[in-house]
Amino acid sequence: MIPLVQICVVVATLALVAIAVAIIRAMYCVEKATVQVSKLTGEIQQWIVQANEFTREAREAVASVRGVVAPIRRVVDRFETLGERTADLSAAVLGEVEPPLRTAVAVARGMRSVTAFFLERLSHRFTHGRSATNGGSDGE
Repeated sequence: MIPLVQICVVVATLALVAIAVAIIRAMYCVEKATVQVSKLTGEIQQWIVQANEFTREAREAVASVRGVVAPIRRVVDRFETLGERTADLSAAVLGEVEPPLRTAVAVARGMRSVTAFFLERLSHRFTHGRSATNGGSDGE
């Protein structure tokens, strides 16, 4: 029985050595993972710092934009009022000027039409009158 016990002790010892080797390898892998997690944590902390800085800058930009928006709105409101007043003034001026201007244009067109009619009649009369006189003197 002694050799059987010795074999069992050797097998048990080998099993313990194998377990110890497996635990050492696992500890090495855990150590590598811990180092990588530490590096990643450092990078994440840098990203968080950058994100905080970006957020602070964005808040400052939004605050400055808010400060500019109110005066711009006031200027836009003033331009809107000015535009309405200009449109009203233009409409009033056109309302006063347009009817007499239309009348003047109509009178000018009428005068041109009457003048053209009289000039055509006059030129027609002189043209026909001369040909009748010229025709009579050539025939004699």
